[in-house]
Amino acid sequence: MTDRLRVVHIITTLTTGGAERQLELLLSRTTSQAAVIALYRGGPVAESIRAGGHSVQVLGMHGWRRPLAWLRLARQLRRYRPDVVHVHLLAAQLWGIPAARLARVPVIVSTEHSLMDDTVEGRPRSGSLRRLYRILERLTHHTIAVSTRTAQRLADWQVAPQRVTVVDNGIDFAALAYSETDRQAVREEFSIPGSAIVIGAVGRLDPVKRMDEVIRAAAPRLRAGGHALLIAGTGDEQAGLQRLAEGLSVTDSVYWAGARADVPRLLSAMDVMVSASRDETFGMAVIEALGNGLPVVFAECPALEDLSDLPAAAFPARGSLSRALDAALTGSVRRRPVPPELLKRYSVEQAAAGVDEVYRRLVRNHD
Repeated sequence: MTDRLRVVHIITTLTTGGAERQLELLLSRTTSQAAVIALYRGGPVAESIRAGGHSVQVLGMHGWRRPLAWLRLARQLRRYRPDVVHVHLLAAQLWGIPAARLARVPVIVSTEHSLMDDTVEGRPRSGSLRRLYRILERLTHHTIAVSTRTAQRLADWQVAPQRVTVVDNGIDFAALAYSETDRQAVREEFSIPGSAIVIGAVGRLDPVKRMDEVIRAAAPRLRAGGHALLIAGTGDEQAGLQRLAEGLSVTDSVYWAGARADVPRLLSAMDVMVSASRDETFGMAVIEALGNGLPVVFAECPALEDLSDLPAAAFPARGSLSRALDAALTGSVRRRPVPPELLKRYSVEQAAAGVDEVYRRLVRNHD
């Protein structure tokens, strides 16, 4: 085995999603010689990975190109001659795992980012999907689960525990540090009054993220004045959410940031962050907000469940998101130091080292 393994990552897109950003972070710390293949589209994450010195190829797998995907991928993998192929997300599993088998790649690893209680990447957890998933899992050599909760869900699908390693998602806490300069710049960008208390939300505008509940919980304070709601994310729900804000008479106090690659800057502009999602594998937005020092209201965050103590800045919404938001905003809203246990357990350095160790162990066993 060589000291520096050759690893090819296969992922659905390289736009702005959580799995894409996690891959970007891991590649910034990996000891492997890495290349990335995106099946459908590139985007900001692709450019960032290229800027970090890694090869990125976008297949543009649409229309007539789709039936040829396995062969195209296998051909590319033979050219790269990797020690490991690492697939991320369901479409990459569907196309990348058989292609890696065709190319006779020694080790195939899959990271499970989005296995929920009732869905897989928004698809209902049907019997046929479960059977397909199990077939693909058997064609890999190992699965990485991004949280203990994800590993439990894999076990529920009869994936053998010895074929799963938990490597918690990694957070770049240094990049998340609060910046007064960013706070002022972002507020000026959206014309948010400097004195306003800004309630923030980050995530896809998708039913599972329940941004409608965020708007409803914030509405009484928005109508009372002195507060603003800043929402970062895009999705099919945006028009409906804007109609909801209009119906609640808070349109002028809701600011839509769209898809952003500068989430730490947006967090610095906020005074409290709210996550209403009740179906999470990790809870990245919650942990990132705590990493910025923000008080956070959350409905579900598996990453916090694995800590010995709940951080003082974390306010669980047990029954009522609105009451939890009121509790977070009671008294003087202030930033707090990042809890040491959070820094230790979820650092990106630890995550990258964990993934690299999985590679080395599997390659050693193959040799």
